[in-house]
Amino acid sequence: MEDQNLVILTPVKKQKGQRLNADEKQRSTTLSRIRQPIESLFSWIEQQNRIECASKVRSYNALMVHVFGKLVAAFYFWNFVRVFSS
Repeated sequence: MEDQNLVILTPVKKQKGQRLNADEKQRSTTLSRIRQPIESLFSWIEQQNRIECASKVRSYNALMVHVFGKLVAAFYFWNFVRVFSS
């Protein structure tokens, strides 16, 4: 992460019964607004292509082949339908 100057922003989590102050609430709200559309997109991709069925994949390389294979098929199908429906 340091080599690429990445920063991970996460919402503030408190123990049960503890309250967030105004700055912590604002940070959590802002991050949630950014995260929600991204999570929705990935959820839709998973639903459309059943990527989540990769749970039996045993290696990172096999997982990448599975996921990117599903994505390529989805984009090909989407483009095929788009071309022939116009």
